[in-house]
Amino acid sequence: MSARSSARSADFARRETADVRAKTGPEGLALWLIYAELALTVFCILMFSNALIGPVFAPQNDVTGVSESDSAILRVMWLPVYAVTVALVAIRATRLMRILPGLFMTGLLVGLCFASNYWSIAPDITIRRTIALAFTTLFGLYLASRWRGEDLVQIVAGSFAVLAIGSYFVCIAVPSLGIHTDINAGAWKGLWYEKNQMAAMMVLGFIAACASAYVAPERRKAWIGVAVMIFLLVVLSRSKTSLLACMGSAAAIPLLLALQRGGVLSIIFTWLAATAAMTGAALFYIMPDQILKLLGKDPTLTGRTEIWASLMRLSDKHPWLGYGYKAFWTPDSVPAAVVRAETHWEVPSAHNGWLDLLIQLGWIGVALFGFVLAAGFFCALFRFARVRDGFFSVLILMLFSFLILSESFILSQNSLIWALFVCALARLTANAVEE
Repeated sequence: MSARSSARSADFARRETADVRAKTGPEGLALWLIYAELALTVFCILMFSNALIGPVFAPQNDVTGVSESDSAILRVMWLPVYAVTVALVAIRATRLMRILPGLFMTGLLVGLCFASNYWSIAPDITIRRTIALAFTTLFGLYLASRWRGEDLVQIVAGSFAVLAIGSYFVCIAVPSLGIHTDINAGAWKGLWYEKNQMAAMMVLGFIAACASAYVAPERRKAWIGVAVMIFLLVVLSRSKTSLLACMGSAAAIPLLLALQRGGVLSIIFTWLAATAAMTGAALFYIMPDQILKLLGKDPTLTGRTEIWASLMRLSDKHPWLGYGYKAFWTPDSVPAAVVRAETHWEVPSAHNGWLDLLIQLGWIGVALFGFVLAAGFFCALFRFARVRDGFFSVLILMLFSFLILSESFILSQNSLIWALFVCALARLTANAVEE
């Protein structure tokens, strides 16, 4: 380890120890508490990633194609995670005052989910999953308020390094568990149910590793190595959407750097980015079929347009409040059965975050989340350079906005993607985050 790296580690230990020692006493005890808190934070990150635990203890439902997230085993296994989350927040409760805007906005969203219990078509599932969502959101708020930017991104990147190594091990040592043998035969899924889940997770890890390489130059080679290792997993997953997200994230970093520095270079990069975006939009408008085929998608997006048309018709029956949080896609759901009958396949979700939100919480839910997302982007325009986390928060915000166009990650309970979105939102909108 270099002298500079050792100095940074010592500075982290001194800073955190001084903070805890003021409350607990001896330095040895304070240092032990810091590393215990760090270990518990990593534990929660690994658990919220849903790696391995679901596929082993709650195999995927062959009928609906979704995980048995309500299985008795998993419900019991999540209890320690919730307990740890509450404990972590309790010992740092005063720091939540630094992220009041994020706390307020996410509180409104969770509150709406809770209120939907009163009109939900499956109230028992709605209330249970709302509780899980509340803990997931709380963990994201804890991450935002507790850790400095440079520490946060390295904690997240280190956790994903563990997940990446675990995925390589499973795919090589137990290929029947880590590699698809069905219609996606040969695609790697690692520690998750299927390839798209692993790929989406690895994009988060890729962003964290790139951010860590920026904020910790003394460990830059190591973090670049982690980023390459993670990127290779995205390639092996054969998920073109996640591969595009990885490449877009990598391309966004020099643009953000140029904007941060200002001057002529920022103007040039902004012009190039705007030109590229408009060119891409024009090409997609002119030749959508060719673009979709180039991305490995058929013009109906693998039947998704049929799903969306059916869902829009059903949403008209409950336009303002929807069918209740997480109530629509339950096994006994009558409206979900209508969609499956019309599309002739067991549809597990809307395959679009906005549309899933519409059928769950209606146009009120869509408008509220749209406002929250817009507030995050508005603050990012002015604060991305001041939130010293290697552009992690703004990149997570951009990635989440991209992923929800094809995946139902909005207000997803027990989900690291949602927790990191909450973390990024809270950091960008914070009234006072210590840096």
